Amino acid sequence: MVTPFILLLGLPVLAGAVERTLTIKTPARIPAGQAFTVTVSAATDAGKGEQIGFLQVEASLDGGKTWEALFYLQKSGPKVTQQARLMAGAGGSSVQVRARAAYRDGLAGDVDYRGGAIRWEESWKDWQEPPAKIARISVNTP
Repeated sequence: MVTPFILLLGLPVLAGAVERTLTIKTPARIPAGQAFTVTVSAATDAGKGEQIGFLQVEASLDGGKTWEALFYLQKSGPKVTQQARLMAGAGGSSVQVRARAAYRDGLAGDVDYRGGAIRWEESWKDWQEPPAKIARISVNTP
């Protein structure tokens, strides 16, 4: 009896792939003076104890000149979603929301959403991408 042998070339290996996500959901445009909701989510399926060690979110109502903390979460488990309510400013301005997450306590050490080692004194300190993501919301004139 001959045992069939199948060789698969060029197919990606999915076993063992880790997915880490960091998302900011906002409207793209908002009327001046209107309240709106921002939803930020982070997740990891790495297992082995990895969790969202830090999730930090800030907003700027003046196009990035000044920033205000929306929330700062620690040891949030493998998945977290948080919402914040903001008020749009004057027409023609913009609102920015920035978020960053540190995935910790797993086999990979302290990593960003792409799996790269966090450089605490470089990219983390200066809100670079990664580990940060930024969403920009245009404020329309009524």
